[in-house]
Amino acid sequence: MATENTAPVSPEPSPDKAPGTWSARRTAIVAGAIAVVIAAGAVTAVAITNSNSTTAGGPSQSAMPGSSSTPTGGASVDPTPSASPSVDPSVPAAPVPIDQSAAISPGLTAAITKFEAVQGVAKTPGEVSGPSVRTTVTITNNTSAKVSLATTVVTAYYGDGQTPALELSEPGGSPLPNELAAGQSATGVYIFTIPVDQRGKVRIMVDYSVNVQPLVFEGAVPQ
Repeated sequence: MATENTAPVSPEPSPDKAPGTWSARRTAIVAGAIAVVIAAGAVTAVAITNSNSTTAGGPSQSAMPGSSSTPTGGASVDPTPSASPSVDPSVPAAPVPIDQSAAISPGLTAAITKFEAVQGVAKTPGEVSGPSVRTTVTITNNTSAKVSLATTVVTAYYGDGQTPALELSEPGGSPLPNELAAGQSATGVYIFTIPVDQRGKVRIMVDYSVNVQPLVFEGAVPQ
């Protein structure tokens, strides 16, 4: 009886245990992961580039809602002019020649209309007699209403140091009236003791109100 020689047959490896299969899978997984990382890096680079471009150049006008295009090449014009600086009424106005008139306010003017060299006479306590200048101040009201002159003060200064001159009431002193009708003029006469040798530079100040800059008339007066 013949004996059949049966050679041992090695079991065929299962697909999941086949040589090299795990290595191939691992290589594929690693390659896929690398591809994902590279793609993510590319997206990040693009986003950074766009962000830098927007920051450097700023958003375009077309991307700004409500924006309107402005023509280039021409200077823009501010529709609102700047306000003029306010005038400090406590600071005297710039001096004007002593023989000219000046505006106290719109429609109201003042002028020094006469100078006379006189010998001042002391009549009240505090006054000192001496060489003086009698000064006539004229105020004209060209407005349509009467104005008050009750607070108007007239003073004088002389010499390079602008020394205040003392005021006398005689001879012939007469202050401005308290009121001035529309379309009328009024005069006041003031006597100031001014040394003869200091009359080349005299200032007469007409201070109408605390709300209005005082007027200053400057020049030489009779000796």
